[in-house]
Amino acid sequence: MKKVFGMFAIILFSGALLATGTMQDLEREVTLISEKAQKSVAFIKVVKQGRGGMGMDPFWDMLRDFGFRGQNPRFNPQQEGLGSGFVMNAKEGLLVTNNHVIEGADKIEVTINKKTFPAKLVGTDPKTDIGLLRIEKFAAGDIESLPLADSDAVKVGSFAIAVGNPFGLSQSVSFGIVSAKGRSNVNITEYEDFIQTDAAINPGNSGGPLLNIRGEVIGMNSAIFSKSGGYMGIGFAVPSNMIKNITDQLRGGKKIKRAMMGVNIQDLTPELAKHLGLPENQAGVLLSSVAKGSPAEKAGMRKGDVVVSFDGKPVESSAQLRNLVAFSAFDRKIPVVVSRDGKQVSLALVLSDRFEFEQGGDDEGQANDFGFGVIEKNGKMLVDRVDPQSIAAMAGLREGDIIEEVNRKPVRNQKEFNAAMGQSKSVLLLIDRKGRQFFVVINR
Repeated sequence: MKKVFGMFAIILFSGALLATGTMQDLEREVTLISEKAQKSVAFIKVVKQGRGGMGMDPFWDMLRDFGFRGQNPRFNPQQEGLGSGFVMNAKEGLLVTNNHVIEGADKIEVTINKKTFPAKLVGTDPKTDIGLLRIEKFAAGDIESLPLADSDAVKVGSFAIAVGNPFGLSQSVSFGIVSAKGRSNVNITEYEDFIQTDAAINPGNSGGPLLNIRGEVIGMNSAIFSKSGGYMGIGFAVPSNMIKNITDQLRGGKKIKRAMMGVNIQDLTPELAKHLGLPENQAGVLLSSVAKGSPAEKAGMRKGDVVVSFDGKPVESSAQLRNLVAFSAFDRKIPVVVSRDGKQVSLALVLSDRFEFEQGGDDEGQANDFGFGVIEKNGKMLVDRVDPQSIAAMAGLREGDIIEEVNRKPVRNQKEFNAAMGQSKSVLLLIDRKGRQFFVVINR
């Protein structure tokens, strides 16, 4: 018995040594990455002349959208802002940061490894919050590039290292993990595909790199979720693949182009799937309208199709599909798979960067027990009132909505509307709201 216990103790002791060695290796890597970043991560100071309302970092203004009600510091009459950035091309002196850090700046200075340089704006893309600067008057060896990793290959749970200048404290490093990928609907930028991390990010970190354990950039720190104005364990970074796509265009002096299909889309809910005759767990994105002459129509897409695959990638949300489309090439056929009437249909889509939708508009309308009223106007069925306590209101119906279809049947007058509504306990409505079409399910 003593012998067995002794062997077990040796095994435990060996495991402790292994764990200690592993932690020391990790510490060594983080230290080396932090030291190398000193020649790559910039402290950015911007100056605006004669403008009010700018705080220590424009990041403060964004925090209010997340519930923060604190007071941001202000400087008058000359407004100064602080942020971070990182060198992506040392040879050309190209530095990446957030658009909100440098937006409207009259003068930009960057400090890297205790040396200060003037910088000029190359270009910005507010819709992704990405900006590109060119550092001036630097010598060889003054700055070093940080390589971009493939952000699609990043795994949840991977180590993440945030570097920047929180609250103006230069070259601060924080350590954590990748908490989630593909965060959208955060209402920070128009195109969102954020990497979420618990590495501490605070105002002033904006534009700084989020690194992996190899010292490669997986994202650019852009925003946090906070009710206090400070770190609460939820930070968001623009993925490196999006940075590369946008900066390649900005670097060439090009206007940012984004591909369009010419459709309105919405997430597929179990209720919608049921009404469309699909499995309730069906993954994909529903096409609520397909515009005439659009790339989608030319590819054979139809209203009511569910996009399940785009360019070989499974489609799970409308935000994901929107990003996949926006950052796709214009000059090639893209394979798309849709679910239509229970069958998988393969299509070839050629995208365009320019397409406009055609916009779809007194007497008191006829009411129904769903809690909304409709009137016939100009060959359309217009919702003229919605009981705020009704099931229609809870489903999201609003006054002014135009009902295009009821249970997949077009309705243009009161007779067609009544016939389509029937005595159903549940109805599927196709709504047009200011030119945007989407489906709504209302249950009695």
